[in-house]
Amino acid sequence: MNYDSMMPRDPFEGDPNDPASFLDAEDSVTPLSDEERAQVIEDLRIVRECKAVLAPRGMRGIYFFCEDCEIMHYYDWDIMAANMLASLKGELAAVHEPSAEPDVRAYVPWDYALGYLDGLEGR
Repeated sequence: MNYDSMMPRDPFEGDPNDPASFLDAEDSVTPLSDEERAQVIEDLRIVRECKAVLAPRGMRGIYFFCEDCEIMHYYDWDIMAANMLASLKGELAAVHEPSAEPDVRAYVPWDYALGYLDGLEGR
């Protein structure tokens, strides 16, 4: 599935002074180890299950606090899955801009999502 249509238009498209042109090009993606690959596959399974169970209850995805920029980041289930699939293919994940004003009540922490699934299964 391609999520390019969900991306905002590049404001620097066609601009010879695009700030990104001054960045070093990404040479390659470090391949996942067998252990990392297995973990990503498991996380992808969990994300898909979370979407199936939590999306009908109004939960759009997860959030986490980013230590680098010191703000919360909100990711829809489909964006999480797309990022994981890119990792499995040995590609860089696409940059995803968050909503300007996400409904923070529609996102849960990863641990909450895992706990919710565990509760449903009686673990």
